[in-house]
Amino acid sequence: MKTITFYTFGCKTNQYETQLMIESIVNKYKVVDKSTKADIYVINSCAVTKSASDQSRHVLRKLQRQNPNSHIIYTGCDSYLINENDYFDASNVHIVGNKYKYDILSAIKCSRDTSLSTKTYNIDKIVSFWNKSRPFVKIQEGCNNFCSYCVVAHLRGIQRCKDSSLVIKEIENFARQGFCEIVLTGTNIGSYENLKELLKKIDSLKYNFRIRLSSIEPMYVDEELIDIIAQGKFAKHLHIPLQFASDRILRLARRNYTAYDFERIVNYASKKDIFVGTDIIVGFEETDEDFLTTYKFIENNDIVFAHIFTYSHRPFTKEVSNYIDNNTLKERSNKLKELINIKFKQKMQQFVNKNTQIVVQQKRAFVQNNEYNLAIASQYFKVLTKIEKKGLIEGKITNFDGVYAYFER
Repeated sequence: MKTITFYTFGCKTNQYETQLMIESIVNKYKVVDKSTKADIYVINSCAVTKSASDQSRHVLRKLQRQNPNSHIIYTGCDSYLINENDYFDASNVHIVGNKYKYDILSAIKCSRDTSLSTKTYNIDKIVSFWNKSRPFVKIQEGCNNFCSYCVVAHLRGIQRCKDSSLVIKEIENFARQGFCEIVLTGTNIGSYENLKELLKKIDSLKYNFRIRLSSIEPMYVDEELIDIIAQGKFAKHLHIPLQFASDRILRLARRNYTAYDFERIVNYASKKDIFVGTDIIVGFEETDEDFLTTYKFIENNDIVFAHIFTYSHRPFTKEVSNYIDNNTLKERSNKLKELINIKFKQKMQQFVNKNTQIVVQQKRAFVQNNEYNLAIASQYFKVLTKIEKKGLIEGKITNFDGVYAYFER
């Protein structure tokens, strides 16, 4: 049996789609790890930042040098952006758009296809198996927002939704397999038609599990959605990208909300004991005053986690008029990371002796010569516990050491 290896970069949606590809070649090819020579290599690329594109292309060039006789399939978002200068154009390299993930072996029949149709494929297939602790369920694809700094809407096609019956079927299958936390993902999950109704249907399922929402844009979050999360079988955590707290930059970025709108969301979620994480972009048309506005906003609001990104220009997006030197970008990023670290530790100290719900993962951690099971709390922080039990476990946080929280029943 011929062999195949997968490389996956970027978002949860890419991870889901890699699993879809793996399931499509079962009994046709043997999946081997990256340390083993393979007949076919599949690179599921990312293009959300320049760094992501660079990493994906680096792997392509490396595999070409090391495996001249293997087929190399380069798919994912960066397939639409890569050109011959970024790899050696050869008959064994296949540059194909996202549609091919639904029939990956067909990519071998063409050298390149990144046509418009590869961005607007049907998404009615579902995943059956998952080899990690938390399976993902993709509920929608594409984005119609076209934020001025973001290339994703240009690469993933128009937004479209998976039928709710398929979503429910996929979740039920994972729940029957014993998975206790299932993550809903997509390019822009907030745009899912009747998202609240979908969540209510999921909440009515009889199985013992919880649902975690992946990143959801603030335009789609309101008090009703937060109430559904707070009351139902959902992880008490929302990741809501702010990107900028300067209303001036939000307008330039074509983000359809204000800092005040975002603050209201955070305040209401906090009242419902939901932890809020966010994304921040540093360097997009940003003055010193704009950066200070964002810094103060994070400092003054109950935001517990943050991914800090340094702006990099992407194809098809707005060219900035105010370029910032790398040293300043690094300094601003570090300041925000330090602030978030302080806020997280303060929040966790306040959470000691409070109740939460954990799911034990398939990993262990060693701290001060003691071995623990690693778990994830409903609020999305890391937990160490001696408990071996599988399933959703209710208990309380007994201590926080600055990195991990400790949990007992």
